[in-house]
Amino acid sequence: MPFLTQRPFASITFLLGAILSTASMQSQQIKIDTASARAVLKALQNPSLTYEQAMAIAQLEGNQGMIKEMRELGEADTEEQFAHALTAAAHGQPSGSPQEEHYNFPAVKSSAPAISLRLDQIEQGFEKEIRDRIRPYAANPDTVSVRGFVVAGGDGGGYAFGGSDFYLNIALNDDILMAKQVLVHEAFHGAQGAVYHEDTEHWAKDLTQPADLVRGKLCSNTAKLFKDMRNEGTAMYVGTNEMIKDAKGPTGQRLYAESLYGEEHLSDSAGLLEISIASMQAPRPVSYKEVYSIDFFGRGIVYFISRAMVSAIAEQDGPSAVGEVLLQPGYEFVLRYTKLKSYGIDQTHPRLGENTVRAAQFLHNGCHE
Repeated sequence: MPFLTQRPFASITFLLGAILSTASMQSQQIKIDTASARAVLKALQNPSLTYEQAMAIAQLEGNQGMIKEMRELGEADTEEQFAHALTAAAHGQPSGSPQEEHYNFPAVKSSAPAISLRLDQIEQGFEKEIRDRIRPYAANPDTVSVRGFVVAGGDGGGYAFGGSDFYLNIALNDDILMAKQVLVHEAFHGAQGAVYHEDTEHWAKDLTQPADLVRGKLCSNTAKLFKDMRNEGTAMYVGTNEMIKDAKGPTGQRLYAESLYGEEHLSDSAGLLEISIASMQAPRPVSYKEVYSIDFFGRGIVYFISRAMVSAIAEQDGPSAVGEVLLQPGYEFVLRYTKLKSYGIDQTHPRLGENTVRAAQFLHNGCHE
């Protein structure tokens, strides 16, 4: 989910308690597990919480995802830090390290009543709404099973790791409409991961000549960027920002306003994408991690052009086209957009930069001119 987290803004049959529903349509399954969030809220109200009890809570599957997210953000990376942070907050004590502070458990504790109410609402049947929303756009929807975990803590508002699981941090979603939108967005990431895995690393493998290694690394990095554009653009399109149009919370209202601004400045989004591609082609290339951070963290400017591209494809070829692009590499998604009848006709269908199109065609040609 964009803007909410420091990472994209990337699912569901649950193994641990609080399984809320068995609703399914044919063999498609979407369920939401709130056990991890409930356990954290309960622990924070226990001034006698022990370290051992906190460690047991860290083992819950949703909280394992939270710890993984923190590790990927470079903010905390161990179960022990989670347990120490949770215990300190329960005891009303400050966190023992800057890394532990990133779990934000004191803020969760102070907002526990409101968070609990939002959990109640999620537990009253969100699975069907999510399933009904993503089904028309999913590839092979009758064979997709995704798992969703609601957590309470950490810096990510919503995230996924490329598989069929996804996560919602209810503590950072201050409005139930916003929580629903993030669930749809991240559930669609789960639907993506359930049907297709693009190996973007193979471009840089098994190459021996220095020139080939440079070319292979470039292709690997541009393939990653186009893959992320495809994944985030489709999830943004399905988890439309119209869902938070009437949000009452300040975060939801801000995100909706920023979404409207982004739609009005698509040329800026396409321009940042063009600069990103060029920076990875430079004699001293910018790393993919830095490019990704600029494109998708914080304001997430490249989300906007990605969503506009998906919208244009669906506009011409129908909802099923969204699922079709999930079954092909990201660079094919970019090229498909450039071949639309509406490509470049107005500000809502902007042309992509020359470097961007050339990079996609380069990958289509097998990493060759």
